[in-house]
Amino acid sequence: MLFLGREMNFLFAAGMGALIGFRLTPILPAHWPGLYDYIFIGVLALIAAGIAVINERFGYFFSGFLAGGYVLVEYYAPGVLTLPLLPFLMGGVVGSLIIGFLTEWALLIISSSIGAYYVASYFTLPSNLQILLTAGLFVVGALTQAILWYMQRK
Repeated sequence: MLFLGREMNFLFAAGMGALIGFRLTPILPAHWPGLYDYIFIGVLALIAAGIAVINERFGYFFSGFLAGGYVLVEYYAPGVLTLPLLPFLMGGVVGSLIIGFLTEWALLIISSSIGAYYVASYFTLPSNLQILLTAGLFVVGALTQAILWYMQRK
């Protein structure tokens, strides 16, 4: 998502579907084997990617809905394995409108920011260094996507 979110919208949509599926795993029945959690996450990712591949324009709106919902849920309840419905829907509508209408640039910025946040979350650093790492990853990811986009247009 950090480097190819704009280039491969289906990959961005699949990643967002997987992140949301990960937050939904606590609602699965407890008696199911642990493997079913991964199957559930994979199926949601495949459905999200399939929607983005089948109809590119609707895929922008759909991936924007998933990204906006995930961002607001992560802001509202960071690191918790639940999915509060109202923040998810509100963020989803806003994200859908932003990415759906501003397409390329919005997808570039949002995929870079989510990718940078996700990669930086793997490191346990003091808060100042965590912010600097996230900002640096965002700049590198956004520049990479912008350069790739510029090279494709020429």
